[in-house]
Amino acid sequence: MHRSSARRIDGAIGVLAGLASGLLGVGGGFLMVPLQTMWARTDQHRATGTSLAAIVPIAIVAVGAYYLASGTPQVNLPVGAALAAGGAVGATAGSIASARIPERALRAFVAILLAAVGLKELYDAAVAGPALHAATAAGVGVEQYVLIAVCGLVIGILSGLAGLGGGIFMVPTLVIGFGISQRIAQGTSLVAILPTAAIGAAIHHKNGEVDWRAAGVIAAAGVPAAVAGALLALWVPQRVLVGLFGAFLLLAAARTWPAGAGARARRRA
Repeated sequence: MHRSSARRIDGAIGVLAGLASGLLGVGGGFLMVPLQTMWARTDQHRATGTSLAAIVPIAIVAVGAYYLASGTPQVNLPVGAALAAGGAVGATAGSIASARIPERALRAFVAILLAAVGLKELYDAAVAGPALHAATAAGVGVEQYVLIAVCGLVIGILSGLAGLGGGIFMVPTLVIGFGISQRIAQGTSLVAILPTAAIGAAIHHKNGEVDWRAAGVIAAAGVPAAVAGALLALWVPQRVLVGLFGAFLLLAAARTWPAGAGARARRRA
């Protein structure tokens, strides 16, 4: 592929992933990895490593936007730290255990879980909209931080097993499980995925599975898009934001379902 064409493709991937990262509070890897494999013809392992490397600067800038762009910071740093601590351990354990669990059964379980949570988010957006505005981070007590870390551990294991970004699990966990508002949950999720992405990128770099040129182009395009997405997330009504995240989870469930993976494998064969 010509170098200029490769840069345009990586730039387009960065814009889409950065926008999703800022708007929904996810790392963006869920978009980066498949788009790299489809558009840039990058192999799966290298696409994953490159994605993790690009996520770090994109997430840092998005966190800054959530923290600084509003009169009140839309980030809970202690909750993010607790999630990150559990998530880093869980992701490592999940990655090691992934080889011992049938992939089809695992992906089916994760897809069903994502679909159930996505439907719950859509229900809340449609029916419980007014109550969403009352939820804040203030209700999280000291005794709950251990539970949040345990949730991070479980999320990390699921992420490591299924190869999915932790943000798609972290945000609904904080919203549904701990009554944290959608915006604060998204900003906090971006904080929590940073250590996991950095550790993952370092491991993939050690294995020679990071294309740093592509990661740089993706990050350069993704950073301003992430700022735009975060500002949009701070502007749109919270009810709409919850509905968007619910739709995103349903999309994630459809892409995770093993039948889709099998069909793609047959087309590549």
